[in-house]
Amino acid sequence: MASEIVMSDLFDRASFILVSPSHPGNLGASARALATMGFARLVVAESSLVTMHLDEQAVAMAAGASHVLDHVQYLGLESALAPTRWSLALTARPREFEPPRLGLEQAMEEAVDAMLASPNESIAIVFGAERSGLSNEQLMRCSRVCGLDVSERFGSLNLSQAVQLVSYALRRAIRARGHLVPSLAQVSGPGRATAVPATHAAVEGLHDHLMRLARLTGTLDPANPGRMDERLRRLFARAGLLEDEVQMLRGLCSDLEKNL
Repeated sequence: MASEIVMSDLFDRASFILVSPSHPGNLGASARALATMGFARLVVAESSLVTMHLDEQAVAMAAGASHVLDHVQYLGLESALAPTRWSLALTARPREFEPPRLGLEQAMEEAVDAMLASPNESIAIVFGAERSGLSNEQLMRCSRVCGLDVSERFGSLNLSQAVQLVSYALRRAIRARGHLVPSLAQVSGPGRATAVPATHAAVEGLHDHLMRLARLTGTLDPANPGRMDERLRRLFARAGLLEDEVQMLRGLCSDLEKNL
């Protein structure tokens, strides 16, 4: 029974973020998809339509999954990602600059590993708008990226169908790791108690600090910035920074600023 309780806690710590969805029906259908897989945290990001969940199409497509639909959160993407240490962007097309790309099964295993690393760890899975998907900037805010294995001749998935596939894969990954759940409290990170992955907000703070320092030293020309922003984000996503590493680098940046 204790194992089942903790497993349900893992389901509660996964957020599914829809960036700028355009159709209320897709929001309702996504709520239904999550409810059938045991998830309940649904977020709408970067949208001015903060009552979309009340639309009659959303209610109809939710088909009774009111416990998910009624508690939809409306946030900016940065706010939605800020407390997380692991996030996954879903995209159909490769980009020149992107976080490490994983297959769906590998991504879901990493997601569960991230949640098992701490009793309070939450993860986020990010889906783009129906027509345009995620922008490069939105995608680079995530730590991993994944494209679904679909037909090359016709790979167009409805938003809620993508949510259904990914939530099903995450459910299977959580259940497959159930034997590890009782030891959750003993997991402390890669080898030492202080090895805690940095939150998205902490990494963003380091990114902004380094960009500011680059401008102050003349390393970065604001009139011709090149791709430094994207390269830093890609580096951070690949490195998987820890909290104490971010603190060390922030301290170094602060000392350098004082001596300029």
